[in-house]
Amino acid sequence: MKSPDSSHRSSNSMSMTWMIRYLQPVKGRMALLVSLLFATTIFELVNPQIVQRFINVASGRGPVATLLYLAGVYLVIAIANQFVTVAVSYLGNDVAWRATNQLRADLMKHLLRLDMRFHNLKTPGEMIERVDGDITNMSNFFAMFMVQIVGSFILLAGILVVMFFENWLIAAVMTAFTAASLVVMAAIRDLGVTASQAERQSSAALFGLIEERIAGIEDVQSNGAVDYVMRRFFTAMRDVFQTGRKAWMLRVIPWNATVVLFTIAVTAVLLTGLHLYLTNQVTLGAVYLFFQYTQMLNNPIEQLGNQMQEFQRAKSGMRRARELLALRSEIEEGQHAYLPEGPLSVEFDHVSFGYNPGEPVLHDVHFELRPGERLGIVGRTGSGKSSISRLLLRLYNFDSGEIRVGGVDIRSLTFEALYRRVGMVTQDVQLFDGTLRDNLTLFNRNMTDGDILDIAEQLGLKIWIDSLPDGLDTHLASGGTSLSAGEAQLFALTRVFLTKPSLVILDEPSSRLDPATKATLQAAVEQLLERCTGIVIAHRLSTLERVDKIMVLRNGRIVEFGARDALAVDPSSHYAALLRADGKAEFA
Repeated sequence: MKSPDSSHRSSNSMSMTWMIRYLQPVKGRMALLVSLLFATTIFELVNPQIVQRFINVASGRGPVATLLYLAGVYLVIAIANQFVTVAVSYLGNDVAWRATNQLRADLMKHLLRLDMRFHNLKTPGEMIERVDGDITNMSNFFAMFMVQIVGSFILLAGILVVMFFENWLIAAVMTAFTAASLVVMAAIRDLGVTASQAERQSSAALFGLIEERIAGIEDVQSNGAVDYVMRRFFTAMRDVFQTGRKAWMLRVIPWNATVVLFTIAVTAVLLTGLHLYLTNQVTLGAVYLFFQYTQMLNNPIEQLGNQMQEFQRAKSGMRRARELLALRSEIEEGQHAYLPEGPLSVEFDHVSFGYNPGEPVLHDVHFELRPGERLGIVGRTGSGKSSISRLLLRLYNFDSGEIRVGGVDIRSLTFEALYRRVGMVTQDVQLFDGTLRDNLTLFNRNMTDGDILDIAEQLGLKIWIDSLPDGLDTHLASGGTSLSAGEAQLFALTRVFLTKPSLVILDEPSSRLDPATKATLQAAVEQLLERCTGIVIAHRLSTLERVDKIMVLRNGRIVEFGARDALAVDPSSHYAALLRADGKAEFA
């Protein structure tokens, strides 16, 4: 078993290795940054030397020309140092954003590949905080890492080396202070990491609550739940405050420790310098130099203390990011990339599935569709209709059995091979910030405007497109608020059929349409379904007038499956009972 110390060292080593991997692509910019840091260090070390000489010349009543010359050199170096400092700050932020943006991209891509079980447990607001908030803390640290940490060490070394040439006794005092400060900070550098991690988690929970409640604003307002939401909001804010206060108090301990040590160091340097001056061992300018270098020594020590706080925030973000990247989706991608051309067959071979362990939703579902056939699925809410579509799209793993599309086990297929041939139209339409063309094609530049308008005309959407001032170039906002419910349904159908699927799943495609639009849509869907196999999840029986087969589900089990025409004329069938009741009867 590893000791706590060895585990801690291993964790730190992994963190640094992990961080370096993201800094590797910007190593050229980092090299330039280090060069500029050396330049600023030289400027900062030279100016006190100029002031020392200025004081000595002035106290000795030296020539005014020499004083003016020294003042001019000091001014030029100070201005040059400011320009270099701006360049250092720019490069530091550039390095930070380039490195952390890649990490953001990796996290986002990883989140998009995690299975639906994970996303059902996490709110979008919490994930936004994980992808952006945590990484922003890391970016703040990376931005100052080279500037303040590396720069501080360079300046520390430069000051101590110069001081040993000036006066070994003063240099020894300053070296002792520096060593003590670094030892203290190293010993307590991780003091606030766990607390900072708890702070980030509380912040993520708050963002999740805000996102969730704003997304459901209609329900909140219509059901009078504002007071309840505000109580939860205040509770979440209190948790953020309490965890944040604890994290802050632990993070500032390294800084407070260095302040105490600095006070002792300054006192020792001043007393020693005074003694040397009174005994005529040093000049007045040298005393100023000792004091100035002591003050300068505090700056990098203080910056290191501040960066210890940022490091603790950054390390908590690193931990949370690594934890997220370490999660593995239960949906494993297959290697098979080939499906037969044309409409695809569908086979459910004794499939059972549950969203939660021990709570099955589908029980031993077994059916088969031949290529080009159309299946209508009916059943009560919660009977498992949507679960069948989710399993076909591999949004979840089924517990037992096998699902084959085109005769191929879907678990052996690559995601690209499956999604290229299988499409789904849901009642909820997600729009992206972009043009109408981009939203319809999902940013596929290979589709021509002619293809888009041809499908849109068949589905009855072209009239709406023509009415827009910029046609396909019209900008749409994310969220879907710029479309009516009926337009959104037609929009979703157009988007799916533009991909020319070989298997399409329609989740109540006409639920939001008026009778006239519904009739137009039905004819278009009929024409488009001639090219593929279709599964229609229906709540209205009129939607199923053209399907070949009917499946009736009850409590996750198939209670009836067969040809629609045969079931419609069979007086003992569940489907016939629904037809006799004009769709108002209970679903078995």
